[in-house]
Amino acid sequence: MNSNLQLFVCGLVFAGLTGSLSAQGDLGKIQKRSYPFEEAGKDIEYALYVPSDYKKAKPAPLLVLLHGLGSNPHQVIRYQGITEEAEKRGYIVVAPYGYNERGWYGSQGKGKGGLLGGRDGDPENLGELSEKDVLNVLGLVREEFNVNSSRIYLAGHSMGGGGTIHLGAAYSDIWAALVPMSPAYMGSHDILEKIIAPMMVVTGDQDTTVPVQMVRPFARRMKETNPKHVYKEIAGGNHGTTFYRNPDLIADVYDFLDGCSLQVEDGDELPQEPLRIFTNKSGRTIEARIVSSTGTKVTISRKDGKTFTIALSSLSEADQNYIQTWIAESATEP
Repeated sequence: MNSNLQLFVCGLVFAGLTGSLSAQGDLGKIQKRSYPFEEAGKDIEYALYVPSDYKKAKPAPLLVLLHGLGSNPHQVIRYQGITEEAEKRGYIVVAPYGYNERGWYGSQGKGKGGLLGGRDGDPENLGELSEKDVLNVLGLVREEFNVNSSRIYLAGHSMGGGGTIHLGAAYSDIWAALVPMSPAYMGSHDILEKIIAPMMVVTGDQDTTVPVQMVRPFARRMKETNPKHVYKEIAGGNHGTTFYRNPDLIADVYDFLDGCSLQVEDGDELPQEPLRIFTNKSGRTIEARIVSSTGTKVTISRKDGKTFTIALSSLSEADQNYIQTWIAESATEP
């Protein structure tokens, strides 16, 4: 190893994760976690459930679950049936905060959003941070656990349903299926053209918070766009107990997810990433390409095939943004 390369690699120190717990000691329990969100300048909480029979050797499906306006990760992961079905079916479930209880996951833009968006004291880029928080937490879980990359699902209730639609389109290659529940989505229905994964939209016909009259036109356009999409309208259903006290509905949601996965044809190979000049915070450079990344670490490969795993936080801001975009757009782990 030449001296410049040795200095580059030695100068990259792995970043520690605040609040990371021993997975093996907390199987079968809802875990309250946090991590340092650098751009936000503070630790952000998320909730995690890992089934009791999880084994590192076996890839597990992952459900990313988004809470509604005014709610939080610890409430949505406790909807009746969420962890019970995850335990039976071997799912990992993670519920990000989306920065705070009103970030909208970027579905109302990068700023504070409209009337139901940010408050005084919230950052001006609340929507951007909310969206990035979801991606950060996804990366953390994929780093720590053996996640089946062909079975990563996104679901959410109310504001989280709107976030599911937005993120389902923005990062369409990640998700094997989407489940927006009573979705508070206020954007153009043209977004459906960007959604690849099968989608199950669920709403109640007596919902007064997100009226069914808002959801039905979206559902009609959805079915026209892709016949694999499913619309479930619950007679007498409301905005609350229909979802958080309805384990039968949650079982139906998991049944839908179980039937969906990203398909990779036999013999297909992932395209090789282009070479790039990576720069660390000391100004040292190396020409390499991304092999894999899981949120806090990245593995890169030189032209000669020599690989190095380094801390994402030790790279330049431009390189970090490049890698975060790559993570979001990657459908499978290398």
